[in-house]
Amino acid sequence: MKLPIPLSLVLFVFSITIYPGPVLSDKTSDQSGSQQIVMIGASYLQGWPLSEVACLPVVNKGISGETSTQVRGRFEADAISNNPAAVIIWGHINDFSNAPMELEAQTRQTAIENLKYMIDRTKEAGIIPIIATEVTFGMPSDIKTSVMQFIGKILGKRSFQDYISSNVLAVNEWIRNYANEHGVSVLEIERLMTNSEGNRKEGYYTEDLSHITKLAYRDLQVFAQPFLQQALIEKHGLCN
Repeated sequence: MKLPIPLSLVLFVFSITIYPGPVLSDKTSDQSGSQQIVMIGASYLQGWPLSEVACLPVVNKGISGETSTQVRGRFEADAISNNPAAVIIWGHINDFSNAPMELEAQTRQTAIENLKYMIDRTKEAGIIPIIATEVTFGMPSDIKTSVMQFIGKILGKRSFQDYISSNVLAVNEWIRNYANEHGVSVLEIERLMTNSEGNRKEGYYTEDLSHITKLAYRDLQVFAQPFLQQALIEKHGLCN
């Protein structure tokens, strides 16, 4: 003898058949990945304790000692593949500190090509690029250093600090021009940390005249946060 099937059971089974539930697509992981900022560069960037901008966490991909060629070599894996909302690119000073002075024109062109590639690749991937200008070397203002500089100029000799800083400033000028032409926001770290003579401000460099002090990073935090808020959150409507 067959028992009658309750109507409520039939409707329940039918509802399961026609509505299997939400389907999770590959876009889910893309969307979660896009809610972050990736910073990439060398030791200056590695030491920057920027952890978030508004709702966006920051992933720091700085590696000490790297040139822009090395950063470019891992750019796809460390920046683009994470599908972030934005990428902050900072660093080309090691290109010059690791290369001989007689190759400075070639080194400068290589740095420019690497930065151009990373900016263009970021835009191509539909990610917002932020390019930072580099900081120059420190130059103490004590009497001994001033005398040595004066003697060097008389003898026609160029200091290592001047070699580094002049090339950093030249690439920074290219960054500004290229970014302006292509609608890319520039984080002006150079203008924050550099004095009127083109050297890094006192208090912003360690004893090696190169690395960045805690004071400099604190001032960078204060300087960069409103800029990034405007360049990312307000301009592009992130965190809405």
